[in-house]
Amino acid sequence: MTDDDTDHGRDVELAKEADEDDDEELTEAEMEARRKQEEERKRQDIEHESDERENDAREHENPDNHRDEEPFNS
Repeated sequence: MTDDDTDHGRDVELAKEADEDDDEELTEAEMEARRKQEEERKRQDIEHESDERENDAREHENPDNHRDEEPFNS
């Protein structure tokens, strides 16, 4: 499959190139604002994934502390 076969191959490349050009023209304050925004987005992604893992764990937790075998009595 070539770039011509994809619906978005070159468009995506052009968008990335445009972003790189924009970065060169940004002031220091704008670059700092973008960096903070990116950090916030990453933090929210991490929190969301943590919530998903926690929900999965609750879904699979052991009901009524069920044991597969009797406790060992000494």
